[in-house]
Amino acid sequence: MNTHAATDITSAPLDAVLIRQSYNTVLLATGHLPQEQRAHLAGLLRGHAGLLLPEVENQMPHMRREWRHTAEHVVRRTHHALDVTAAELWRAERLHDLAALTRSLLTLHQQFGPA
Repeated sequence: MNTHAATDITSAPLDAVLIRQSYNTVLLATGHLPQEQRAHLAGLLRGHAGLLLPEVENQMPHMRREWRHTAEHVVRRTHHALDVTAAELWRAERLHDLAALTRSLLTLHQQFGPA
């Protein structure tokens, strides 16, 4: 079993520009996004959130109380959002929620740096 590949993925630097581009595509959309584009964005956002989530969870013990409470809320909501099926994420409101949560995770991560 090749565990080296998994280590490379989790230790790879986060691409904040790509993450921002992904969530902004959803959050700033002025019209209905086609299903194929929603599916693609849902996959990207799920991946971004999956990478950011453990980073923020590791940072939480070092946060001040107000920030920690915010992070706990975002982490809890993100876990809930990631528990739905891929088909559910394509729904506009779910995709918008995941985009907003991903933005929050990136903000928290950048505010407190790597754990």
